[in-house]
Amino acid sequence: MKKTMIVVALAFFAAGLPAMAQAQAQGSAQKAAPSLDASEHDQLAMMRASIRINKRDFIKDAMDLDDAEGKKFWSLYHQYEAELIKLNDIRQDTIEDYAKNIDDISDAKADELVKKSFEYRKARTNLLEKYYGKVAKTLSKRIAARFIQVENVLLSAGDVTIGTSIPMMPKVKE
Repeated sequence: MKKTMIVVALAFFAAGLPAMAQAQAQGSAQKAAPSLDASEHDQLAMMRASIRINKRDFIKDAMDLDDAEGKKFWSLYHQYEAELIKLNDIRQDTIEDYAKNIDDISDAKADELVKKSFEYRKARTNLLEKYYGKVAKTLSKRIAARFIQVENVLLSAGDVTIGTSIPMMPKVKE
């Protein structure tokens, strides 16, 4: 059960818009195991791509840009998204590592996983800051601020879904 919950979390984290794909992903994710084989990684990649498409639609509506602004924004957004995907791959690896070790996790492994989590969060914040600057320079600071606002809402929603899907670190056995 715990490991199934972790796999469900893996399916949701990539794009930050979990609610749109939850029903579709639950059925597929329940069949997967924490140690994902090649076909399960392919399934997960397809779910992540589907979620990203839904996320883009949400962002398009939320940003409400005219054609000229949209052309400039989406060029930058696709660059941002490619970098975010790489970061999310690191997060996925960390979650899979946790799943593999959850039943007998050592202090050293717990520390390693927490440090990887901190590194991910710092890198994600740096990425947002980088693209805030790029969007502000290319379009305007107001549009850039709106982008950050929308992206933070989506990322936070994904974080909540993942956080509530992953079982708590086991208590120390005495």
